Amino acid sequence: MSNRLKTFDHIGVVVQDLEESIAWYAKHLGFEHQSGFEFPGAKVAFIARGSLRLELFQIEGASPMATERKEAVSNLSIGGINHFAIVVDDLDKTVAELQADGVELAYTVNDVPDGSGDRWTFIRDNEGMLIELYQPAS
Repeated sequence: MSNRLKTFDHIGVVVQDLEESIAWYAKHLGFEHQSGFEFPGAKVAFIARGSLRLELFQIEGASPMATERKEAVSNLSIGGINHFAIVVDDLDKTVAELQADGVELAYTVNDVPDGSGDRWTFIRDNEGMLIELYQPAS
């Protein structure tokens, strides 16, 4: 394989309410609105925090997220991408701040079972999508 592949660029997410999602990610996770555009039947926005970029799509007639996608265990039984992870410096402090701000914790804080000392948990965004918060040991 050549070196033509460079780096990860963005994750595409279908949402039911584009403006509500832009506001939620800005308020709770510090994302900034970068750009937006429309095409027939769709509104699209890019939001970013550092190098993590999301492309949010509001598509006419799109089904809401399946209930099984909103639970960490059942989400694993569905093919395809099921979450994205954000690295944090202090998982306990981050979780406490987000919960105080009304963000829903979707799973308990856990150690990665490989003995590395890394820790993780899941929160839910405004539409119930799982987002992993990940604290490396070092």
